Amino acid sequence: MHDACFLGVDFGTSHINGRIIDEEGNVMLDVSTKSPGIISPKPRWTEVNPFEYLFMFKRFLRKIIVKTDCRKIYVGLSSVAPIFIPVDSDCYPLINGILYNDTRSEAEIEELKRDYGELVFNVNGNPVNNQQWLPKILWFRKNMPELYRRVWKFVELTGFITCKLTGEMAMEKSTAQEEGLLDYRKRIVSHKILEELKIEQNYLPKFKGLEEEIGKYEMEGIKLVFNPGTVDFIASSISLGILKERLSSVILGPTGVVSFSVKEPKPDMKLFLDLGPFEDLYYVNGATSAAGIFFEHILELFKMKKMLKKVDKLLLNETINTEGLVMLPYILGERSPILDLKAKGVIFGITNFTKKPELIKASLEAVAFSIRHIFDIMKEVGYESDFTYLSGYLSQLNYVQKLMASILKNKIVTIEDFSPADGDAYISMKVSEIKNWQDIADIKKRQMSGEIIYPEEKSYLDKNYIIYRELYNNLYRLFRF
Repeated sequence: MHDACFLGVDFGTSHINGRIIDEEGNVMLDVSTKSPGIISPKPRWTEVNPFEYLFMFKRFLRKIIVKTDCRKIYVGLSSVAPIFIPVDSDCYPLINGILYNDTRSEAEIEELKRDYGELVFNVNGNPVNNQQWLPKILWFRKNMPELYRRVWKFVELTGFITCKLTGEMAMEKSTAQEEGLLDYRKRIVSHKILEELKIEQNYLPKFKGLEEEIGKYEMEGIKLVFNPGTVDFIASSISLGILKERLSSVILGPTGVVSFSVKEPKPDMKLFLDLGPFEDLYYVNGATSAAGIFFEHILELFKMKKMLKKVDKLLLNETINTEGLVMLPYILGERSPILDLKAKGVIFGITNFTKKPELIKASLEAVAFSIRHIFDIMKEVGYESDFTYLSGYLSQLNYVQKLMASILKNKIVTIEDFSPADGDAYISMKVSEIKNWQDIADIKKRQMSGEIIYPEEKSYLDKNYIIYRELYNNLYRLFRF
């Protein structure tokens, strides 16, 4: 029997994934189950039911405990984030959790940009945007005043789960940074932002570091020790071993995330700024609203959503011609770098030769163009790397690997064994104090394996990318009708 094991659990919108490792980083068990999924009560509103996740997580834990031989399990959690969940004094959600890409607070975003945009950017290092809690808090206060008066705390999904299991309430700092609440230089809550927006600080949980223990829970005689939970992006970065500066990565999951690690960030209004796991590391990133979400939507239209292997084989056929056929993947608006909730999905350039293969191929090219757009902004700011790690479930497609290298015009290193749950497991190892961050970086360096993909010159992609950029510029006014 192991004295201690290290469990990472990531709460996604499609699956809950878990991984247990030993103190040398060897994988003991991988477990996955379908998540409750997204609720969409109105167009472009996205929510989750926190209690459904709690119920499934308890069942998930029992499944893991039965299959492992550990006296004590350290647990690191992450989820898609930010998720805004106001709870009462019994830690009971007053509404469903509002997801980061929900668009209901458009009016509040415009108000914040006009009156407090400069303050938020200067203090938090991020532009006002729809993933933050700030506009959602204002929306909730304005539209549900009776429920607002019952608020005890605002929490994330991981905070709700740990509150229910351990009785302790805490918020991790890098999550608070994404919520727009933190002073990124001092890594503490910004009293100035809270005062200006008239948000009571006692509505916020106590702040904890990524590697701090917040509470314990016992199940089937096994002691479980929890950290406060973090953003899936942070866990993903740790899984990729991005624990030093000047490393670049692209994660193609439901959304697309481009990241560059730095010690001295230069905040930009078109990019986001996240905290690294320790004091002198930051992640400058850009995030789209839909990557896999958009691609799967197109596949669903053709009743091919669960046929990824077949689609991959189809797309490797080089006779499929998408020259001049360009899509904008903005079905949920767009985050980086345009930060436009009013942007819409577009298909441009259909001819009488356009059929299903061309549309499927063009949808993936649109995802890749959205990543290239972020890359271009990062280069303008001065963030460049000789190669880029590529991960996420879309990167498992051979066509996507070649496509990303060619569109980014950069060497790609595909990562075979990657998951936020893996990063969470290493975070839980840091909670135990058995390893430090350098030890974890050394383990990840030994584990990293993948294939190097070199860019190929494809002139039609360059032409299509120009169309992609010009489409948004020319449709900007029409998106506002």
